[in-house]
Amino acid sequence: MKALATLNRGIEALSAVALAVMTALVIVQVFYRYVLKDPLTVTQEVSVYAMVWVVMLGSTIAVRKRTHIAVSLVVDKLPPALRRGIMALGYCIILAFWGVLLLQGWKVADRAMLQISPSSGIPVGWVMLAIPLSAAVSILYTLELFLADVVRGQAPGQEG
Repeated sequence: MKALATLNRGIEALSAVALAVMTALVIVQVFYRYVLKDPLTVTQEVSVYAMVWVVMLGSTIAVRKRTHIAVSLVVDKLPPALRRGIMALGYCIILAFWGVLLLQGWKVADRAMLQISPSSGIPVGWVMLAIPLSAAVSILYTLELFLADVVRGQAPGQEG
């Protein structure tokens, strides 16, 4: 699906920016701490927040590209009808997981909006928002994979 491919490119770009920010902040932090002997607390805090976003956005990219951990040795040896049934069950379990993560992550992010981070002054809810956002995107990607694998019966790599 073109819309999901465009979304994924945007997520990859955003993840790259967050990674660049995190890297730059860590370099600045090391310079201030070891060269100037005057550590900055805000750089450490914001670099950790950037890392949270990189990890959560990266997890959605892994879902879309099928680079998450999977053990398919037994499933690959099953007859096609049984294989599809087991894959459908697996996708339903994965979707349930993303659903729980979306709902509970939203609750945590909403509550954390009232908490202000000490050094940077950023509402912690903006950091926690990475959890439900990545879960929502992962739901879309998982539905796309379910459609390709179970409904259409395409093997991985044959998506069109």
